[in-house]
Parts: sequence; structure tokens; C-alpha cells
Amino acid sequence: MKKSIQNTPPEIIYLVRVYFSGIIAFTILRLVLFIAEFNHAAGISKSLIAQAFLVGLRFDTVVCCYILAIPALLLITNLFLHKKGTILFRISNVMLILFFTIAFIIACADILYFDHFLTRVTISVLSWTHNPGFMFQMVYQNWINYVFISVLLLLIVYIYKRIIKIYRSVINREYGYKKDIQFNSYVKNSLIAIVVLPTVFLGIRGRIALKSPIQWGTAYFSDNNFVNQLGLNPVFTFVKSYINSLNSENLKIHFMDNTAAIKTIQANLGIKDNNLFSSPLARKIDVTGEPLKANVVIVIMESMGLSKTGLDNNPINMTPHLDSLAKVSYTFTDVFSAGIHTFNGVYSTLFGMPALMNQHPMFATESVTQPFTGIAYTLDKCGYQSMFICPHDAEFDNMGDFLTYNGFQKIVSEKDFPSDEIHSTMGVPDDVLFEHAVKEINGISKSPKPFLVSILTGSDHEPAFIPEGHGFVPKTTETKQQLVEYADWSINKFLKLSSKQLWYDNTIFVFVADHGSWYRDYYEMNLSYHKIPLIIFSPKLIKPTINSSVGGQIDVFPTVMGLLNQPYINNTMGVDLIKEGRKYIAFSADDRLGCATDQYFWYYNYNAKNEYLLHYRDRDPKQYLGQFPLLKDTLENYAHSLLQTTQWMIDNKKVGPQK
Repeated sequence: MKKSIQNTPPEIIYLVRVYFSGIIAFTILRLVLFIAEFNHAAGISKSLIAQAFLVGLRFDTVVCCYILAIPALLLITNLFLHKKGTILFRISNVMLILFFTIAFIIACADILYFDHFLTRVTISVLSWTHNPGFMFQMVYQNWINYVFISVLLLLIVYIYKRIIKIYRSVINREYGYKKDIQFNSYVKNSLIAIVVLPTVFLGIRGRIALKSPIQWGTAYFSDNNFVNQLGLNPVFTFVKSYINSLNSENLKIHFMDNTAAIKTIQANLGIKDNNLFSSPLARKIDVTGEPLKANVVIVIMESMGLSKTGLDNNPINMTPHLDSLAKVSYTFTDVFSAGIHTFNGVYSTLFGMPALMNQHPMFATESVTQPFTGIAYTLDKCGYQSMFICPHDAEFDNMGDFLTYNGFQKIVSEKDFPSDEIHSTMGVPDDVLFEHAVKEINGISKSPKPFLVSILTGSDHEPAFIPEGHGFVPKTTETKQQLVEYADWSINKFLKLSSKQLWYDNTIFVFVADHGSWYRDYYEMNLSYHKIPLIIFSPKLIKPTINSSVGGQIDVFPTVMGLLNQPYINNTMGVDLIKEGRKYIAFSADDRLGCATDQYFWYYNYNAKNEYLLHYRDRDPKQYLGQFPLLKDTLENYAHSLLQTTQWMIDNKKVGPQK
């Protein structure tokens, strides 16, 4: 054994030892993720956890072999040069240290990404790179990030020292390099190359089968999302999604024929004759009786998923004020957010359009070069004034410019607040935001025109900050739960302040979340990120009702217009949930597309190539694809049609106001 090792070329020993060093590092990272997210492992058998780590070795091998590919070519070349230590070895050292460092950066970022989205990191993480200042503030203002930065630095030091140590040990080994080039040495080296290079290639493929290399879905061996995600390597998921995004056409929707998609959506919206408008979805909404000239305040609550509230029987009682408010409001308990990002929530709530997978609606060229038919523009034609208020920089997500271009007459943001009230990258805390909002509303209420005001909150988001001395006293001990409590308390403070104002009795308050957040890990496309409350409150104007029919964020705009009894042209995908209602609603989460009825939930993961039909009302993990194929086809066709039609309308500039 010792003799065979001595007869092994240093290049091969170097490659093998570096490979195992990389595997150790990635295993440590997987273990760190497992420990950090241990609460998701409750009730999962040890055998499943072990299997996830074994699957992880396969994906780690793929990544390590990708990293080793070019150095392997260089070192095999060095082998044929019959030289002990050359520039090719040194180049390999630099490349490996660089590649592993990049891989570790992705992997450490993935731990934080996973904590928020419960999925491995993908190209969607780069959506924040449009605002690098905001992104870096988010990192350094949250102390927990420094833990993972420390892990990253330790791994970089580890791989640097390890590679250098391996290099020094192998070049100092005694090995029979021959100065005279002999035929038998060429044969030996050729055989080594024939073994090593295909082995690296096989490692990159991740499987022996000729039909296809290892796929995202290979990790999905159980019905538990955490176990499946644990087996993936984040460098694999990020690079795969990044390569797919290099072709801009891949980011666009190409599910089906445009004509077929439009006809499906027209049928669902009850559109029979549409010769009056250039947009195939525009329809004139007629009303009887006098319009209600009430004010409208739409509060888009950061991360306030339904699962955090008593409306979903959360036992912690973090939202007593929202729960009480729901009982005296027109409350929808089965509404879904269009996406999982704040920009999705703002866009879909105010413009009635769905989130297109992996697209940023406020940055896309096709979106920013044309107007949309939003609630601000529509109410402007009805004689309203409008304002959007957010706690942080309005340039984040291009929000301020996009909303101004599409009808909002005034944007109030971080620059309008005193600097001593700004405590983090999320800007001013919620209760301070609402105090300023009431003052701003008092100012515009002096005009005879009714007003539309939309307020985006931010406190239920990292970096955590809860102001002291404002009267808030938490009942829970965990920071994340206290943030929810504080957000809820701030909503109550806002309504109390508003109730003292002259405009209060003639105002419709709409409370909706931008998206949810993790609470219960039932499905891989977690519904706690999409199930959100929709609470419409106006004690003088609206009768309290609990509505359990399915609806979406895209329906907020038409539903408000229905409450105002205003005639208008609806050129959105939304419907009036009170007067019209809907059978199902589609929504997306970057690479996943879902569609739900009031009982069943279909979704498809387009990276993992996995499809599900689930009875979400009972949180049933059972797969129903085989049992209800017609329902699956119906939901899939509607979801594909909705996004395909939306893509067509944006590309063909049909989303704007219709005359």
C-alpha cells in the first residue's frame, strides 16, 4: 500500500486530497445549516437526516469536481511535462483557493437566505444588487450575520492553509520523474489521464446514467421540504439558476401559446366581447347608484402572514389587535400574496397584476417604459389625490420612481423623516412611521378632494429594532415574535390616532401583507409565505363580515373600487372579491408556480422538476396528482395562462390605461 502511494504521481495525490478537503468544508456547512435550522428537523427520523447528508455528498462532489476541473487539466499536463514543481501547480493553487472562496461565500449567504425563504439560494438573491447600499446595510446591521461572516473567514483560512499544505507536501515527495522521456512513461501517464479526467467528468455529472446528469430534483427523495433542501448544495442551485438567467428570454414566460392563454383568462374573467379596447382583458365596470367619495388608506404590512395571526389559530397570540380588528371588519381569510418579495406585494396590490417568476416588475425594461393601470391612476381620474409612504429609502426596488410614473402624486420616505428617528436600513420604526403618516394625511385632507394613501411598513423584518419608551411592552421573549407584536401594536396605535382625525369616519382602511413568512413547514412551496390577511375596516361604511372564499393580492384594487362604487375600466388580472369572487388564484415564488382553490393546491418547481397536488386545508402531505388529474390540469392551465397572458400584455404594451 505504501509503495503504491509512493508510485502515485504528486498531481493525483494533490487532486484527491483537495477534493476531500472540499468535501469536509461543505459537510461542515451543511452541518451548520442543520444546527441553525434545527427547529425544522422536529419529528424527522434520524435515517432521513442521514440520507439527506448522503445525498448532500453527491451534490458536494459535483461542486468540488467543477472546481477541480481546470486544475485537473493543468496538472495532467504537468504530469506529461515530467517536472516536479512548475507554474502549473502554482496556477492550480491560486485557482482552487479563489474558486473555493467564491463557493464558500455563496454557501454562507445561503444559510441566511434559507432562514428567510426555506429554500436554497438562487439567482433571486441578486434582486437586491440593484440597491447595493441597502443590501450591505442589511448585512452589517444584523449581528447574526457576523456569525456567518466568521464562519466564512474560517473556511477561507482553512482552504488556503489546506491547499498550500497539500502543495508543499506533494512537491517534496520522492517520485520518479525522469529527465529522459521514455515510451513507457507516456503510456503510464496516458492511462492515468484516461482514469482521472473521466472520473472528474463523472463527478461533475453526478450520476452514471447517460440520459441526464444530476438534477435539482435528485435531492427530493422525501415528502419533507427541510430534508430535501438539506441534501442540496447551494453553489449548485445558485450556478444552475444563474446559467439559466444568462439568456434573458429564459426569464420570460414561455408556458404556452399566447392566444390560447388569453382565451382562458378571458373566459375566467367573463369577457365575451372585447372590441372596445386594445387590451384583450380590459372590461368596463358599470355601477348603479352614486359613487362613494370615501378616502382609501392601504397599509401593506411587512411579512404579516396569516399564520402569525389568530385568523390561522396561531397559539402565541402575537397579533391581538389585528385579530380584534378582523372581527369588526370585512375580513378575507383565504387570500394569497402574488409572490414572496416586497416588490411583488407592492406591485400586485396596487396594480392588480401577478408576479412573473424570477422577474422584478419595477426594474424590468418592459415595465418601466410603459404605464400600468393602477389604483392611483384610476382614482386620479375619479378626482382623488394620492400618496405613498414608506419607512426607508424610496429608491429601494426602484419603488419611488415606478410609483410616481404610475400615478402616485407624492412619495414620502426616509429622506422626509428626522435623522434621529432612522435606526436601521429599514428606516423609521412602524409606530413612528404611522405618526408621520397621520400628519401627512392631515395635510392633504385639507383639500376638498378625497385621498388614496398607501403605507408600507418595515419593522417586522431584519435587522430587528424595537424602539424603547414608546409604550410598547412585549409579552413574548423571542425577538422575531416581539417584532410581530410590535408591528401589531403599531397598527392599533395608527387606528387610535386616526380615529381622532376629521377624515376618519369617511375612510376605508385596507390592511394586507406584502407576503408572509415561515411558520409551519408543511410543503416545499410553503403556503405560510403566501397566505396573508386582507382586512377592510371602516366602522361607518362597511359591515363586518368573514369571507373564506379564495382570493389574491391582485384583487385588492378591484375590490376597493367596488366598495367605492366607482365606474372604471378594469385592465388588470384582479376581480372584485365581494361582487364577483373567483374559483382559484395563481401565485409564484421565484422558480415555483402555484395555484389554489379553497381546498386544493397545485404547484410545480421548475428547477427541481417536481409537481404536486395537495389538500392544503387539512395540511395533508398526501400526493393527489393521480387521484384528481382533471383538477391538476385545470389549475396548471389557469396558472400558465395567467402568467403567459401577463407576459404578453407587458411585452405588447397593453397594461396601460384604456380609453
